Amino acid sequence: MKRTIFALVSALALLGSVPPPARAETLLKCVEEAIADCDARFPPHDYYLVAIRGYCYMIGTAMCKASAN
Repeated sequence: MKRTIFALVSALALLGSVPPPARAETLLKCVEEAIADCDARFPPHDYYLVAIRGYCYMIGTAMCKASAN
């Protein structure tokens, strides 16, 4: 029963997160710009900024996803 529920929830999550083809290019461009901005703010060569740069990537990607909807 748990496997069935998990499979159903996973399938619904995947169906809801697929962007339409027309917006896929703009979403990709937005994500690339967000990554470049995070790299500029928190240099990749600094070991101590790895975690904050990762959070910056996640927040920037989420903002792109929210603006695409």
